[in-house]
Formats: sequence, C-alpha cells, structure tokens
Amino acid sequence: MHTLPKRIATLAVTAAIAGTGATAIVAGATEGDAQIGVGPQVTLQAGETAPFDAAGVRAIRRGEPIPDGYVLVGRKVTIDRGTAGSVGAAFKLTCPGSTTARTLGLTGENGPSLIGSRYVGHRDVRVAVWSPPRAPRSTGMSYVVCR
Repeated sequence: MHTLPKRIATLAVTAAIAGTGATAIVAGATEGDAQIGVGPQVTLQAGETAPFDAAGVRAIRRGEPIPDGYVLVGRKVTIDRGTAGSVGAAFKLTCPGSTTARTLGLTGENGPSLIGSRYVGHRDVRVAVWSPPRAPRSTGMSYVVCR
C-alpha cells in the first residue's frame, strides 16, 4: 500500500473513533504502541482571551479579548508515538449556532491540517494533526475561528 492510502486509512479509523466527542485512545496494551487522545470540543467566547493570532482575521490577536461576534472552537490532542513512527488524529470541529468557519489556529506542538479543500463559510471543519517528526510525545490545541 502506498504512503498516502495508508495515511488516509489511518485517518479514517481515527476519525471514526474521535467523532464520538469523548477522549479516544488508539493503541493496544503493549508498551511502545502509539496512543492518541482527542479531547472534547471546547469553546472560547467573546470577552475571553485569544490564545493565538488568527491568520487572516485581524480581530483575533493572542492575549487580547475575543471580540463580539467571534467564537473559537477547539480540541486538545495528545500524541504518544511510541515506536509507531508517524501517527496522527483526525476529527471534526463544529461552529456553534449560525456561525461559520473563518480560519484555523493552534497552540502547542500539534497543529491542524485541513481535510478537504474548502472550509471557510462552513459550520463543520474536518482537520488532521500529526506529531512533530522528532517528538516522542506532543500536545496541542487545534482551533477553528467562527463568526
């Protein structure tokens, strides 16, 4: 099997597990197996402090209050690669109410990669995250900026 089809298959399985909204661990009990934890979706509302500068959205700046009309939705992902090599997780972020996606953001070591080519103006955004190449364990929050 080629590398891309393997990654797509791995992401599909991970997405199915992560889609439950609960923390998911993808691994066996054997030491050295990869373990991936995907936390529940969290929401940062207007008035709360923005954890990152949002690319393409000047209103969202790290350390500043989130302006009225904006919501940041994210999930925490923890990846322990074990001896598995490159591993990742796929999941969905959903903008609340009538808001739609504007851009992606991140904190920590893992960052979002878009699954598909279009997300701006959509409520649901599917993303994948991968552990950094040399990090045996990594944690990060992946966000979508909604308005």
